[in-house]
Amino acid sequence: MEEKYLPEEEHEDVRNLPFLTKNDLSNPVYSCYFGNKATFGSQERLKREKIIEQLFKEGKVIHSNCLTLVYLPIALNTHFPAQAMFSASKKKFKHAVDRNRAKRLMRESYRKQKIKLYEELVAQQKQMALSWVYKHKELLDYTQVYQEMEGTMERLLRVLQQK
Repeated sequence: MEEKYLPEEEHEDVRNLPFLTKNDLSNPVYSCYFGNKATFGSQERLKREKIIEQLFKEGKVIHSNCLTLVYLPIALNTHFPAQAMFSASKKKFKHAVDRNRAKRLMRESYRKQKIKLYEELVAQQKQMALSWVYKHKELLDYTQVYQEMEGTMERLLRVLQQK
């Protein structure tokens, strides 16, 4: 059975890198991070309060019809090129079930589309903090959220490529 985790020595080496390099993407050792599996693990989630505060103070914004993306190029304490968080307004969705559904749809859409962003960030050797905010008044179905996410992701990639 294939090991899912890195051996201790290699894991220590990975911690010393600010993030993975383009050559590491093809390495089978890191397939659990970037391979054919499109996962969204705990190290890819933005949780640090200090970074979140800085993101909303200094970050730049991309709007779409139902999503708002706040992004900030910043050094993260992880080897992943980006960390993301997802939120839905309590004012627009009174029931927690609806807020959780909106966040779940955004997470799934991001999980399937993040590899393009990761490749661009690794090529530029940057790291980025992202916050996705669901701003539509009603719950949309998955295909609509996926298309909105795709549109904002393309706009973010264009901004990255211009720099």
